[in-house]
Amino acid sequence: MKKSLLLLAVLAMTVSAQAQHEEGDVTIQPRVGVTFSNITGDNLFMGDKPKMKVNVTYGFEVEYSFTDKFSIAGGLLFTDQGYKFDYYEFVDGRDLYSYQVTAKFNNYYAAVPITLNYYLVEGLAIKAGVQPAFRVKTKLEADGTKMDLDDALEFLFPNKDVTVNKFDLMIPVGLSYEYKNIVLDARYNFGLIKVFKGLDVTSRNSLITLTLGYKL
Repeated sequence: MKKSLLLLAVLAMTVSAQAQHEEGDVTIQPRVGVTFSNITGDNLFMGDKPKMKVNVTYGFEVEYSFTDKFSIAGGLLFTDQGYKFDYYEFVDGRDLYSYQVTAKFNNYYAAVPITLNYYLVEGLAIKAGVQPAFRVKTKLEADGTKMDLDDALEFLFPNKDVTVNKFDLMIPVGLSYEYKNIVLDARYNFGLIKVFKGLDVTSRNSLITLTLGYKL
């Protein structure tokens, strides 16, 4: 009996520790975390299959509660997306002297995630929405050398207007767990728009974000 009462007390303390959402509540949440980015479809550059790239993300989110179950959130996140791939450089044109190089395609975005959130239980929410993003800059990094990708594309395709799309649109789906105003958020974002313009390639962004935030 004592054990049962103790268990009930612990559960009650846990529930009371969760943030209570009420109609009309507005919170601001600074967020920081990591991204796991890649592409689906074709790799524009000669090389092996694209590989996942890990980077840092940061920003903030504002949430408005319609009820204790439903809310809408919008924010601003800065992300470094793209992917890694391996290719081989040859010395004197002979395979015997070739060596493997890992290159990185870094695409920097200012993203605006907008989600509708449904709280299954207090503190645990599922979410889905849209995430428009605007490209800030793009770099290609290989063997310790960095170059602006726009300049590289102009060199590689002198007779074509090949560019990296300045706008991206993704669909984020995920869930979050909140405890004492600390929010752990996990989302998968799949891209709807091709990364490259001017070429018949199907590359689209694919992104997993894990962030930790604090509701103010």
